[in-house]
Amino acid sequence: MSQDLVTLMTVPSEFEANLLAIVLKDNGIEAFVFASSASGIGVPFSGGTIGIPLQVREDDVDKATQILAANKQDSIDIDWNELELEGSGVEAHEPTMMSIPAKTAFFITAIVLLVGLGAALFVAIF
Repeated sequence: MSQDLVTLMTVPSEFEANLLAIVLKDNGIEAFVFASSASGIGVPFSGGTIGIPLQVREDDVDKATQILAANKQDSIDIDWNELELEGSGVEAHEPTMMSIPAKTAFFITAIVLLVGLGAALFVAIF
């Protein structure tokens, strides 16, 4: 029985790698995710691959591949736009744009803050 770890796949993010590891662990396969602090910037420092490796024991590769394939087939995609709050009597909230007076007030506030910041910097420098 081999205890060596092999990379089952390389995924784009640590989050995705951890999700897949949880799926495998829920099915009795020990999975490992080794991410570095630099993995978020997309620069590979070792191994020559971009992404986060999902690793399992060499003896579990076939079973892990089958589990992940079955999980992909069984998973569903939800179209959140089709969901309704059926029977609740509450209508879905429709986002609206800011009104013209609100936009004007926001713009004036931003200008006043920038002028105040500029005046404070001017006084501090001179």
